Amino acid sequence: MNALQSREHILIIRLVALGDLITATTLVERIRAERPGARVSWLVGNGGAPLVRLFPGVDEVIAVDEQRLLRGSTLDRAMAMLRVWGRLIRNRYTEVIVAHPDPRYALIAMACVGARVRTLSRGMSSRTNPIPGRFFGDEFARLLGPPENTGPTIERYDVSDLRPQLPPLRDGILPSSERPLVVLVPGGARNLLRDTPVRRWPATRYAEVAHALVERGCDVALVGDRSDRWAADACADVPVIDFLGTLTLEETLGVLAHASLVISHDTGPLHLARAVRAPTIALFGPTIPRQVLGAIPPNVTVMWGGDHLACRPCYNGRDFALCQNNLCMQDISVAQVIDHAEQLLSGAMQRQS
Repeated sequence: MNALQSREHILIIRLVALGDLITATTLVERIRAERPGARVSWLVGNGGAPLVRLFPGVDEVIAVDEQRLLRGSTLDRAMAMLRVWGRLIRNRYTEVIVAHPDPRYALIAMACVGARVRTLSRGMSSRTNPIPGRFFGDEFARLLGPPENTGPTIERYDVSDLRPQLPPLRDGILPSSERPLVVLVPGGARNLLRDTPVRRWPATRYAEVAHALVERGCDVALVGDRSDRWAADACADVPVIDFLGTLTLEETLGVLAHASLVISHDTGPLHLARAVRAPTIALFGPTIPRQVLGAIPPNVTVMWGGDHLACRPCYNGRDFALCQNNLCMQDISVAQVIDHAEQLLSGAMQRQS
């Protein structure tokens, strides 16, 4: 058998949710550290494919129709699964990492005959992965460990740094001023499978923060996709740069990379900001910051509201408790966010003045 035939070929299966795609790059970081000669393929939905193509260490991106596969009619799902199997069965994977506990993901892996399959599972045994409360990135990376390893697991892997992969921003996207650029994320907390407004900080409060920062000499931009257009109404009377639904994924990453500060609750762009190492104020309530971010990076300031609430946190890694009034998020005041922003932007503001 020649070297090409004996080369490891690892397939990662994770289809949707930008934040989870970013977090799962810990898998690639571990592969590159421990198995630098392995070929890495990633099966992802069409919506996330432009992001995964930026991941350093991924050799091949296999994009599929996630809408039909996960949300279509019974016939649509069956046909979509057959098409995915047809694409995978032609390859000889040595290992498959199923980075989601949904049984439909494991079903995809059935086409990879002869491969060793590792998958997330939410059983009741000690082998459950992810374990509630642990950083999801560590749990993704744990899938690559040998089955006989009973712990402890010492090595940690950060999410990939995407800055070297970003194309230059086209002219005219960013303001030409020397003022600090603050990016706000007022929407989000939604993907193909679920909408979780309990994670959002009120859009009206983002508008108040925007107004205060504009008065202090900052340029303020809003980022998000087309489904976040509703959030623009809250900032209608504030002179912000409205990028909601107007940027590609690569352009959104570029804007975040140029930001002096990003302010976001727990949603996809928060993870995008981390992937480009942007200074960030991260607003949390129902979720545990360390479970989402792991070891908090030095350029990230975490504000976790609701310390006095018996119901916080209310996320078990899969579902949120029923909640019609997210007091934990509302517990974070506009004044607190502005105070942290002023401290973090003080150097940039001084340079601008």
